[in-house]
Amino acid sequence: MIRNPLEWVSEALVTITTIPVLAMMGHVTLDVVLKYTINTPIQGTLEVTAYYYMVAIVVLPMAFVELTRQSISVELFYQMMPYKMQVAVVGFVLLISAIGYGGLAYISWPDAIKAFERKEIVMGAVRVYIWPARFLLPCAMVLTSLVCLLLFFRLLFKPRARAELVSVHTAENDHGAD
Repeated sequence: MIRNPLEWVSEALVTITTIPVLAMMGHVTLDVVLKYTINTPIQGTLEVTAYYYMVAIVVLPMAFVELTRQSISVELFYQMMPYKMQVAVVGFVLLISAIGYGGLAYISWPDAIKAFERKEIVMGAVRVYIWPARFLLPCAMVLTSLVCLLLFFRLLFKPRARAELVSVHTAENDHGAD
């Protein structure tokens, strides 16, 4: 089966996210061990964790979360709506999400460029260059916005995908009741 590049990249980023997760676990564990055994913590652990690991762990899998429709949702009245209304609601949510993610990318890109131009650093016990991490947010938001648009167009033009997108939440609720 030929896979869409957006799907491939989204799935690859989920896999890639294991790298900062494991690196953070190792880094923080080693920092604690060194701090309490030989009183020599790793300088910059807090900064690297806050500006690199945590940002990557949060934003890299976002496109996959949208692709698989696993984001948090409230379905108070959705189940009671007729099918066509459910399609309209899903389409509206996908468009609003695409606009929101695109807006976040639009807002965060100039900040990333400014950080790059200034070679932004954070001063702690050591100097940590944080400008590269500033590009994670706009790039991840563009990808997530494109995934929402892909799902929106599938909703419009592919009946099988439309049925899957509309029934995703219904199936989960029915399955959870067993």
